[in-house]
Amino acid sequence: MNATTSVELTALECELSYRGPERRSGEQAGLVRVMAAVLDEVDYGLMLLSGDGLVVHANHAALRELSAEHPLELRQRRLRARDGADQAALAEALLGARHRGTRTLLNLGSDVARVGVSIVPLPLPLSSRSGGHAVLLTLQRAQIVEKLSVGAFARARGLSQREEEVLAALCEGLRPQQIAERLGVAVATVRSHVHNLKEKTHSRSMVELVKQVALLPPMVTALKTPRPAA
Repeated sequence: MNATTSVELTALECELSYRGPERRSGEQAGLVRVMAAVLDEVDYGLMLLSGDGLVVHANHAALRELSAEHPLELRQRRLRARDGADQAALAEALLGARHRGTRTLLNLGSDVARVGVSIVPLPLPLSSRSGGHAVLLTLQRAQIVEKLSVGAFARARGLSQREEEVLAALCEGLRPQQIAERLGVAVATVRSHVHNLKEKTHSRSMVELVKQVALLPPMVTALKTPRPAA
């Protein structure tokens, strides 16, 4: 993460440190805190919007995504699209979710920056000021297999740091020769690591190995255990 991205991320976190009525008191306050804690443990970009359209909580993955060149941005706790046409579609989808209970899948942005967004109404407003549905918004993952998921899998299977690096490269779709060039080792060394990976994970092929990681629940807390030595 470069210095500019770090500053932007800090600004977003400060913006979402709001402690208004829907978070400070009322019958929904405890539920909001629990939901926010749950969202922070999932490695998908998730945002919780109140019935009046304010972003009550954005988890760490969402903040990380929005701090980069993303089609969406946060402005004073309102979610907006950078492109005018996208903004019209987003506003209509959020309005439909909040007031009509409509679920929507959107594709925003263009070319390589195009991402999918899921908008789902929840059966509560979160705020006494509005009778509309709260909304859960999910951002498309940047990669099929995130580094956090690889880390969780590596720790659960007792992989060494080097084996984790090889596994991460395999999940990116790199071949042994490309992995060897990235890590500055011989291809034979990479193949040895792949053999060890298949042995430790009881996988019959690299495809099966990568599939194991791709199907993992994206839980952030799995990364808090220490990594075994190489």
